[in-house]
Amino acid sequence: MITLTVNARSVEVNDGSTLLDAAREAGVYIPTLCYYPRLPSHAVCRMCLVTIDGESRPQPACITMAKEGDVVETDSRELQEFRKTDAEWLLARHPNDCMRCEVNGFCKLQSFVSENQLEDCWEYVPRGSIEHPEHNLTDHTSPSIWRDLSKCIECGLCVEACGDQGQQQHVIGFAERGSGRLPVTVFDQSLADTTCISCGQCTLVCPVGALIETPHWHDVLHTLDGRRRLSAVQVAPATRIAISEEFGMKPGTVSTGRMINALRQLGFDYVFDTNFAADLTIMEEGTEFLTRLKKQEKLPLLTSCCPGWVNWVEINRPDLLSHLSTTKSPQQMHGALTKRGAFARALGPDFAEGKAEPYVVSVMPCTAKKD
Repeated sequence: MITLTVNARSVEVNDGSTLLDAAREAGVYIPTLCYYPRLPSHAVCRMCLVTIDGESRPQPACITMAKEGDVVETDSRELQEFRKTDAEWLLARHPNDCMRCEVNGFCKLQSFVSENQLEDCWEYVPRGSIEHPEHNLTDHTSPSIWRDLSKCIECGLCVEACGDQGQQQHVIGFAERGSGRLPVTVFDQSLADTTCISCGQCTLVCPVGALIETPHWHDVLHTLDGRRRLSAVQVAPATRIAISEEFGMKPGTVSTGRMINALRQLGFDYVFDTNFAADLTIMEEGTEFLTRLKKQEKLPLLTSCCPGWVNWVEINRPDLLSHLSTTKSPQQMHGALTKRGAFARALGPDFAEGKAEPYVVSVMPCTAKKD
């Protein structure tokens, strides 16, 4: 164990811990924009600079290892002024689009600007130049992921998440140098034309709104508010636990009842459990496996339940396509049954004859489900 002092607070951390780890252990807040715990840190944003007794220059807390006896200060006037200036430079090339941004309220840059009441101090600096025109900044071609690089702060987290330390897809990489540096696709292809498997890890780590999952909630709310169509929603098992953490509950808390009540309050007429279709999927896959085993054909049988996995096979291992099960995923199967099955027939003759169908929404934990 290592003992050091952060803002006059003594703290003990494990060997190999960074100063950022030590600060958090001490309950001291240090702002970060380019840090994500499961990816390598490169200290790009410089927001986490701290001073250490005996060091001539401030050091980035995210990559500086804690040492025995370190005396660290995180909130000196000089450090606070530097962070404000750093953020003001980012604002000089960031669109003032917070009111419409999908990550409004969850954006790290927005939070820092709000906490410190920063204002635009510099003239807006457009990206690119005459010699090197702007890359394509907006891309809504993917059914799962939207890109708006005008909001990018060049933290590099998306590149890491898509690269060797993450999904190893290498769809996103840095182009240009200096102020023109941007995470782009190869030859500026649209995301839909790349080998993206829609896993969504880039959207998970993006600290701003440059990469988001394709939003559909606006259309859902408009439909529910209109009350013109009968609506049904299916809920995946993982979401009823994951949503608990979003509301500050202990990880692992099951919020099935809360979620059902919330969905009914939104206006859904019926709330279903995707687990029902998962049981049907298992039965279907089991039958398919027994059939293939008896014929000794196309073995082993690989699941087709995960659309991200199916995308990966199609792109990277097409030789395995014949081994994928032909069974729909539980979400797909439930959607089909809700629109065309016994439930739909019980709603009335128009639904039974296919003249009308319920408005079906899926609450899923996977970005690739949109693909």
